[in-house]
Amino acid sequence: MFMRKLILSTLAITFLTLLVPVQVQAGSFKRIVTEQEFRSLVVGKRWQAGDNYFIMRKNGKISGEAGGEAVKGAWAWRDGFFCRTLSTHSKDTDCQVMSISGSQVQIIRKRGKGETQTMTLK
Repeated sequence: MFMRKLILSTLAITFLTLLVPVQVQAGSFKRIVTEQEFRSLVVGKRWQAGDNYFIMRKNGKISGEAGGEAVKGAWAWRDGFFCRTLSTHSKDTDCQVMSISGSQVQIIRKRGKGETQTMTLK
């Protein structure tokens, strides 16, 4: 029984490892490097992730909903990063790497060294 579980676990890990390069290639994200690009590609659009959504306004304001509660804050483009400060939820400023692939936007927190989240633009 132990040997069977070991073999199945090894096969599952091997299979998942083989899938990773395919997913990366299929979702080839292009980094947004300028504020002009950011504004033309994602500002004013609804960023959807499950039941949560966010809208980056042209005036630098953020609105939306997360966990059933309103989200408010402000955003700015600084040194090639999307920086946001929320007045609700986590109230820290976080500068993030932004990338896009079709209608998908990928955010990597903490200047590209933190958690990654993918949202759909609507």
